[in-house]
Amino acid sequence: MNLNKIKIGIILVLICTISCISQGGFTHYESIAKEGLSPRPIIFSIPPSAVKENPQNLFIRLRNNTEYEFSNIFLIATLKAGDQLVFQDTLEYAMAAPDGSWLGDGFTELKESKLWWKKGIKIPAKRPLQIEISQAIRVNGSANGITELKGIVSVGISIEDQE
Repeated sequence: MNLNKIKIGIILVLICTISCISQGGFTHYESIAKEGLSPRPIIFSIPPSAVKENPQNLFIRLRNNTEYEFSNIFLIATLKAGDQLVFQDTLEYAMAAPDGSWLGDGFTELKESKLWWKKGIKIPAKRPLQIEISQAIRVNGSANGITELKGIVSVGISIEDQE
C-alpha cells in the first residue's frame, strides 16, 4: 500500500474522531442488545457536573442501521429528580426521508441522529437525576407494541448549554 494513502487515511480518521468529541456538556450512549430496543426504559444517570445554572438543551441521540424497518420512531422520554417526575414526553421523530434514504449523519449504513427533546430548560439540582428513554412503536391495526425493535444499535442523551 502506498505510504501517502496510509497518511491520508490516518488524517481522515483523526479528523472524524476529533469532530465527534462533544464541545462541552454531557453525552452518554448505551448499546442495544442484538434482540433490539424494547419498551423497557434505558436509564441514564446524570452526573452533577452535567447540570449548570444556565438554561440547557436536551437531545436524544439514536444510532440506527439498515435493519430498522420504519421511517419514524416513537419514544417516551422522562426526566426524574429523585423520586419526582419532572416531565415526560411522547415524541415522534422522522428516521427516513420520503424517498427512503436515512436521515442522520454517517458515511456507512450506520446513521446517527441528534434529536431535539427540550430547549432552554433549567434542570433541577435535586439528586439523583435520571433520564429514561423507551420506544413506543406499534404496527398499524395492532394494540400491542413491538417488543423487539431491531435496527437501533445505541441510544444516547446529550445535555448542552444553550447558546
